[in-house]
Amino acid sequence: MNKWSRSMLVALRIAIGWHFLYEGIYKIDSDRGTAQYAAARYPVQAATGRLHNDLLTKNLALPAVSARVDAWNDEIVKVFKARLPLSEDQKARLTDLGDKIKLAAAEGVQGADLMQFDWTLVHEEVLKLATEQEGERFSSLPFLQASAGPFRSLFRGLVPDMDGLERLSEASLKRRMDERYTEILDHFADAGKPFTPDQQKRLAAARDAVKAAAVDTVNAPWFQVRLADYRLLRQRAAESDLHAPFTRERQDADRKKLDLIAGELLSYLNEPLSELAVQTQTIATVDQLGSGPLPRPGDGAAWVDRAIKTSLTVIGILLMLGLFTPVAACAAALQLAVFYLASPPWPGLPAMSVAGHYLFVDRNLIEAFAALVIATTATGRWAGLDFYLARAFRAVKTQHPEAVMVTRSLS
Repeated sequence: MNKWSRSMLVALRIAIGWHFLYEGIYKIDSDRGTAQYAAARYPVQAATGRLHNDLLTKNLALPAVSARVDAWNDEIVKVFKARLPLSEDQKARLTDLGDKIKLAAAEGVQGADLMQFDWTLVHEEVLKLATEQEGERFSSLPFLQASAGPFRSLFRGLVPDMDGLERLSEASLKRRMDERYTEILDHFADAGKPFTPDQQKRLAAARDAVKAAAVDTVNAPWFQVRLADYRLLRQRAAESDLHAPFTRERQDADRKKLDLIAGELLSYLNEPLSELAVQTQTIATVDQLGSGPLPRPGDGAAWVDRAIKTSLTVIGILLMLGLFTPVAACAAALQLAVFYLASPPWPGLPAMSVAGHYLFVDRNLIEAFAALVIATTATGRWAGLDFYLARAFRAVKTQHPEAVMVTRSLS
């Protein structure tokens, strides 16, 4: 093999190593940013719920109704001022809704008849706030959900409760809220800046308030109806036995729709966890906030995320340094093979949403073969730390040949 061939193989090893290392670091770094949470469903729900109770139970006179509606309007505007301020158009629509309540009260409408709307209308129709997106945070969950082919069940089985049916319950919501509360306290305690008893009390009160609002949502008739429909659709999809290509395509489309529905329903149970983090920022001192961003609420795929980020980073470092190159290259090929088999570009299977068009062979498979080429060559000894390991081994072999013979006989 001439020097140019060796140079190209060394360059290939470093290129694959850089690809793995950068992917690993990027995914690790995606968890370090402060979570941006502006949807604020639950403050809107709580404020609207208190307005409903006051109008229903206090039998307020007309001036008091007007003052209470203005206080409700100001409370919602204040909530968003500390997060993502409302636009003038949003404020105008909110004020218009308040004016309609006042007008109805002036016409003699009282009690619950004044509240012919709920918090979801305020959140989604008046303020027109979309469901909060997770942003750039890395998660293997969408990848595992989109898996296809003969190994689909295996990949989806890596995440407990992939369908979300266990989490979509009041008991699960309460448990996760309590776990998030403990996680937040542990975060500051581990940083050496624990919450004082008074701060813990305030955080517990915030947790209970958010939890109560979330429980109201879970038990609401509209949520239970959607949940029942979702369970039925899941059951039908699981029981269907389709073989024709066009029916498989329909089933794949139905499964994607079900995952979207699950994500929408779970967002009502996941956002309270983020809301508690926002409440924490108003309770913690400036010094405590210097402990760094709170850990993001985990999901069932957290252990898969850690395994992917760790393996990518370690393999990348080893390949770039040329250290234990054959082992690192084989590990890279194995990981790429797993990515390939999660959604192989085979006829009749849905294609992954990536750039390009593939049939049997995609980028993962090509890079896996390239990694195997690296594993069968001595690139680490040509230009890497394996050169020094080989030289150290030769020195030991020269000085202690009997030890090497014993080692070989035992092996």
